Amino acid sequence: MANGVKFVGANRAYGPPHGVTEEQCSTLHVFSNGACLVSCWEFTDEEIAEIVRTRRAFLSVWSGRTLFPVFVGSESVTRGVVADFGAVWKSEPSDERK
Repeated sequence: MANGVKFVGANRAYGPPHGVTEEQCSTLHVFSNGACLVSCWEFTDEEIAEIVRTRRAFLSVWSGRTLFPVFVGSESVTRGVVADFGAVWKSEPSDERK
């Protein structure tokens, strides 16, 4: 399973909902500009291999009844979309990411 990771520019964090442990749902760091929330996800090598092979990734929204608008994309593409709605986060050089 991909893990949400803290990234340069994240300015808010959401913890697990009431009654859910950190092991079940870890804290999610996001960038917020008041109109958009952006999170960053890191995949395992096995997940990357499957995504490369199938060219598919799946998104699961755990609301059960309401589906809010979502967008999945690389950092540069997502920054471009979010810029249409306001400020974007400071990006870090790709060679410095760990």
